[in-house]
Amino acid sequence: MITIRKYLPLFLTVLTVGLMTGLSEFFQNPEIIFPELAAVTAGALHVPHTAWHVSKFRMLIFITLCAMLGVLIVHFLHIPAGIQLCIAFFTAQMIFLCSRTSFAPMISALVLPVMLKTDSAVYLFSAFGLTLLVLLCRSFLEKINLLPEMQYEPFPKPDKTAFLQALSRTFAGCLVILPAVLLDMRFLCAPPLLVAFTEFCKPDSPAEHHKSEIFLLMAVSAVTGSLCRYLLNVLFSLPMCFPAMLTIFLIMLIMKKTGRILPPAAAISILAYLIPESLLFWYPLQIAGGTLILLFLSDICRQKKAVPA
Repeated sequence: MITIRKYLPLFLTVLTVGLMTGLSEFFQNPEIIFPELAAVTAGALHVPHTAWHVSKFRMLIFITLCAMLGVLIVHFLHIPAGIQLCIAFFTAQMIFLCSRTSFAPMISALVLPVMLKTDSAVYLFSAFGLTLLVLLCRSFLEKINLLPEMQYEPFPKPDKTAFLQALSRTFAGCLVILPAVLLDMRFLCAPPLLVAFTEFCKPDSPAEHHKSEIFLLMAVSAVTGSLCRYLLNVLFSLPMCFPAMLTIFLIMLIMKKTGRILPPAAAISILAYLIPESLLFWYPLQIAGGTLILLFLSDICRQKKAVPA
């Protein structure tokens, strides 16, 4: 019984990812796939007090709000893709700042539909429904005393310094977004990487002292997602839910074994199920390159914060 309880979060994680990809394939609608689900499950079900300073209500509200704004940007803002993505990233940074939380996955919820040119309400309902499902799983684990109840006190209202820091992150992110779009290498700035970059910029970020470990985890996640999809789905024609479930199972085991739960890495592994088959080989290379660039830029952002005014 103790062993079953111990692995219950992993079981629920694999089950939710399988449900998401299974529904996507059943309805033949890729917009049901919400890669950030993997990040939310990693941070909400595998960390005692969650990986973020946030409440369940705010998680649901801000994921839904950002998903809606991303869809609206695609539907109404018909401008070059690079500029569109920069506007999406800026908007996400401002919402993140004003949310008074550290729940960075909301950034991906806004940027992803813009990157994939998704203006369907299906994406919005998927983001809402899947996030709600994870929160129900969290509540269940709390009820059976496997996880403690989430505690949350809003961060102080952002001041001028916080806004300047958000603008600095936006500018640095756009330095990657614009060339990535122009060179048709958009996964150099994959939405989960932009989430990771935002978290790396924090003064107490593990990126300051564990760059190699983080880089390897992000790269391994991309390779695992691409390889599982290619071997089981493309080569052997198994339904996509099976390689997706295997992918998240392996990634969560790796993270638990290394003792570092990195939610963006989980999202990176599942994003591999949304990309064209022709990009499965290049996807890990772009993720690895984007991780290196954003780790470097996050170093610069942290150094600027450390400089006295």
